[in-house]
Amino acid sequence: MTELPEPHLDQLEALAANQVGCFEWDTATGRFTLDESGLAVFDLRPDEYDGMAAGLSRRIPVEELIRLHKLVEEIRAGRSDSYSSYFRIRCRDGSMRWTHTQGQAVGVGSRVVGVVRDATRELSYSAMRLMAEDDRQRQESALREVADALGEALTVDDVVAVLTGDQSMRRLGAQGITLGVVDQGRIRLVGAVGQVNVRVREMHRARLTEPWPLNDVVRSGEPAFFTSREAFLLRYPDLAEQLADSIATAGAFLPLIAQGRPIGALALVYEGKRHFTSEDRTLLTTLASAISQSLQRAMLVDQSREIAAGLQSAMLPRRLPELHGGALAVRYRTARVGTWIGGDWYDAVPLAEGGVGVAIGDVQGHDTEAAAVMGQLRIAMTAYAAEGHRSEAVLGRASAFLADLQADRFATCLYAQVDLATGECRLANAGHLAPLVRHADGSVERIDIPVGLPLGLPADWNPDGYPAAPFRLAPGDTLLLYTDGLVERPGEDLDVGQARLAEVFAAGPAKLPALADHVRDTLGERLEAEDDAALLLLHRDAD
Repeated sequence: MTELPEPHLDQLEALAANQVGCFEWDTATGRFTLDESGLAVFDLRPDEYDGMAAGLSRRIPVEELIRLHKLVEEIRAGRSDSYSSYFRIRCRDGSMRWTHTQGQAVGVGSRVVGVVRDATRELSYSAMRLMAEDDRQRQESALREVADALGEALTVDDVVAVLTGDQSMRRLGAQGITLGVVDQGRIRLVGAVGQVNVRVREMHRARLTEPWPLNDVVRSGEPAFFTSREAFLLRYPDLAEQLADSIATAGAFLPLIAQGRPIGALALVYEGKRHFTSEDRTLLTTLASAISQSLQRAMLVDQSREIAAGLQSAMLPRRLPELHGGALAVRYRTARVGTWIGGDWYDAVPLAEGGVGVAIGDVQGHDTEAAAVMGQLRIAMTAYAAEGHRSEAVLGRASAFLADLQADRFATCLYAQVDLATGECRLANAGHLAPLVRHADGSVERIDIPVGLPLGLPADWNPDGYPAAPFRLAPGDTLLLYTDGLVERPGEDLDVGQARLAEVFAAGPAKLPALADHVRDTLGERLEAEDDAALLLLHRDAD
């Protein structure tokens, strides 16, 4: 049996192979002896070094020298018997190199022996890990911010606004974003930002069976990542024209899946990106999940609102009567919070001898029953007004009608009969807000009239009925009837809202349709609106 040779360890060879040099430092005399490997670490040739610690100053920046001397002073003072430190040296070509030294006091006195080595690779690896960790944390933080913003999105338009806004572009590090939703066997693009993405959005709505990146990820349910233009165009040559002047270098295409069903897809285009790490892919998949949840919720809200708006529209008058000597304009604004159906309504009915009856009201509640009651009440009031009853009688009969429905609902209402030839008006109020008049000179006046109880309450609760008050609408005047959703804000006194309405009404344009838009849009721009609102304008022509 052949005996194996005894292992032999050449310590100097091991040190040299790993670019580790040895030194001996007499801190009292300043002599600093370096072996060949040590000189190489300092990028010095033997003929360039005189063997004194001061000779190293050409390689070690002043601030690093000061720090190293402080460590040695700890040894001299007996407060320490060793040291270990990273420091930088300046190589002969001017570049900086990280170095590590470790020293140990030997015996009694000021003699220190130790090693010195090139630490560039070591610290570069650590720095890369730290940078990667910082990048990952920044990406996670950015995605959390996007997800938080998506959590507040109520409609599909809100989701699109979040994803295509400048903040999301910055957070996601993308130069282009496209969002598409599945709609009757096609991808319908609902949002795009970035030159390439906007250009792609202008294309026809592609059927899901057509070869297109968003279609493919919807069909497969798997994301697709491209890190070169060549790879992308090899798969989708028909999109070469759209990419002709693009400098995009990478793209991520993510399916949006909610409850196991594909509802859309997201495309992210990058400039300068050359690869997707596993962390990148995980984070983007997490983003797609958050978008899917928000988009599904928003689509359901939009569908509910569409149904509600259709029902609401069906309950309101299809058209307004044409008037001689005046004009009408109406506007309705749905609530921006929730999907409730409102009970707000308006109506206008032609009366004998060129007169007109105008009404506005609000049925208690925000549901389908409130809308149904509103529709019945509006039709009943129209019939009573067309029969020629006076204002107070119309409200009295409408109240009895609502009570007979046994719907356990009440309604506020304001009804005015106006003779456009003379301007004479008779107004009756059932618990509603007082109307406003803008005079020809631009001033606004609130018409304070007696207020009866809301419609639908027992007759014995309201023995005085609905007394009518006379008022004259002068030539060039405009009468404004409105519901509380136009003026009320949570926690705010109603008088403040009415004063705000008067200011907006006074500052509006002269033409009636533009004035109606101005009042609705100015007071309806707040996002927290929790109630629907209706308004009716009646203008008497100037002589």
